[in-house]
Amino acid sequence: MCRHVLRAVALLLVFVGGGFGQTGTSLPSTDEILELLNKADQKVSGFEKAIKSVKADLDKVDPTLSKMYSDAASAAHTAIVAIRKNGPTAYGLTALVTTLDDLSLDAATASVQLFLLRNQSGQTGASGLDFLIPLMTSKNECYDISELIMHATLRFISAEEDLLQKLSHGK
Repeated sequence: MCRHVLRAVALLLVFVGGGFGQTGTSLPSTDEILELLNKADQKVSGFEKAIKSVKADLDKVDPTLSKMYSDAASAAHTAIVAIRKNGPTAYGLTALVTTLDDLSLDAATASVQLFLLRNQSGQTGASGLDFLIPLMTSKNECYDISELIMHATLRFISAEEDLLQKLSHGK
């Protein structure tokens, strides 16, 4: 009987002890990352389309804004291509999240600037605000995909840290 109790305690220690230090975090799969990158690429293209639709008015506010926003979208596309080509890294994914957040802020800023421009020129009412729909949709979509990528990035970082910790402790 004593031997059975010792075996049970040993098994319990193996199962419980093996769980210490594990967060249960799983590395995002390649398919998951690729799906998020595809969605991000679509959202960045939507941002570009929204900016092009209001380019004439943006140029009235500041002739450099359209180019600046276009450059930001190009940076997002470049980050997406780099991650697809080289594989995901914590640095690359974080850079993409930051760029997508910038696009979301750019769309919101453009909305406010154009709203003020139209308000100053006397274009008020619901029909005068139709330009806001693609910009605000783009803002929300860039924010939403950046948040999804951030969650995957945090899982990626956590899994890397868990692995590094196990390797440094010789497990």
